[in-house]
Amino acid sequence: MMGSFDIKLVMLSVNLLFVTLLEAYPESHVTIIGRVEKGTLTIHCYSGDNDLGIRNLAYDRSFEFSFVPNILGNTKFFCTFTTQFGSGNYAVYDHKMETERCGLNCVWYIEEKGPCLVLNPEKNLWCQPWKNPGKWLHETHQN
Repeated sequence: MMGSFDIKLVMLSVNLLFVTLLEAYPESHVTIIGRVEKGTLTIHCYSGDNDLGIRNLAYDRSFEFSFVPNILGNTKFFCTFTTQFGSGNYAVYDHKMETERCGLNCVWYIEEKGPCLVLNPEKNLWCQPWKNPGKWLHETHQN
């Protein structure tokens, strides 16, 4: 049977392990920069645990958020982007992928052609097309 000293020692060990695990996962940052010159960019970002709300961004304005990835390594954040050029829901942070692509600071440019992730350290863009092209794109490509 464990004495009270043994229980306190086990609790202290568990607390130290927990603090060590938290320090092993530094804070991550996501920055979304509006690069749509015409109209408004509406964004709604969220994870399974957090809803960051709906925001409207003007050209060259940004929205940033920070978080500590969970110790299981499965943290994901999604954003729905809506513009006159198109819309769609995109994973802006997936712990398993973003640690290789953008490290602790993920920067997204939301452009007329779709969302683009800035890849580290080269600063190249990885762009995705709009999942739902807007009316403006349909009219332009039909002429």
